[in-house]
Amino acid sequence: MNKMMWQVFAIAIVALSVTACKEKKREDLLPPITGKPGEVVLVMEENLYKGMAGDSIFNLLSQQEPALPQYGMEGGEPMFDLVQIPHAAFTKLFRTHRNLIITRIGSQIPKPAIRVERNYWAKTQLILRLDAPDKKQFVKLVEDNRDFIIQTLRNAEIHRQMLLNVKYENIDLALSMLRNHQINMSFPKGFELKVDTGHFLWVQYEPEEMIQGVFIWDRPYTSESQLDYGKLVRYIDRHLKPRVPGSSPGSYMAIEFDAPVFSRVFEHNGCYTRELKGLWKMEGDWMGGPFIAWTLVDERRQRLVTCFGFIYAPKYNKRNLIRKIESILTTIKFPD
Repeated sequence: MNKMMWQVFAIAIVALSVTACKEKKREDLLPPITGKPGEVVLVMEENLYKGMAGDSIFNLLSQQEPALPQYGMEGGEPMFDLVQIPHAAFTKLFRTHRNLIITRIGSQIPKPAIRVERNYWAKTQLILRLDAPDKKQFVKLVEDNRDFIIQTLRNAEIHRQMLLNVKYENIDLALSMLRNHQINMSFPKGFELKVDTGHFLWVQYEPEEMIQGVFIWDRPYTSESQLDYGKLVRYIDRHLKPRVPGSSPGSYMAIEFDAPVFSRVFEHNGCYTRELKGLWKMEGDWMGGPFIAWTLVDERRQRLVTCFGFIYAPKYNKRNLIRKIESILTTIKFPD
């Protein structure tokens, strides 16, 4: 590389560094977000909200959160709590809200489009801008991007909670897990180690009238078939019985097979992962609630690591509580 090219390269690196520093400095100066977890503010005119354009957003965001006790029945919890305001009411009071959907519908819009903006008026803020030339094209835009809209909003909620987990991490617990089990995972303060048998961990938080817990165990990875949906569900169910007794004699934790168990496969920090979401129960007792379980392939150590997160909260709504558990699972990684 000649001298001129080195100079251009050096200038480019400096420019990128300056831009990154400015962006970080700008973000540091932003105020914190407002609004409750799971809440979305929709900026849309009243006449549009009361028609098919508003229906398309409302029906999408108010569909029930799957894998909760009332799923599919009256009283099921919505994926998001929607608050609609017209553009004229979109003042400073709302601009720092955690989740914003800002709409524009009119002939001046050249084509339908979705834009995602983050950290615009507040730290960790998410803005979805939905533009369309008319109501029909707006509805089609929403329908064609249903999964994208839902996942973008859900991921933003999970990510915010994950940042809090890391900020208020139980350091002693994290160091113990890393030292004794070669697992990096961030539990917020309040979660404490209840059981450690060497290959089975039980971490739990027990505020008043609630339990939030995570079981973690590993086993040798011998075949891809271990991750087959049916095999994995049955394996986890069998694994819980001898390790998680209930309060009544002979009672034990089990998967509730009368409710659907949802599944998806994805890659997390380079690890093949299968997620299961459903309901658990105590056989021989009256306890139960939702669970989320991740089973990851740790190729370096040739093991499967299962993290089974659950909540018991009979007096509380459960959507945000189980998302908090999911946010803990997202922190897991294995040391190199």
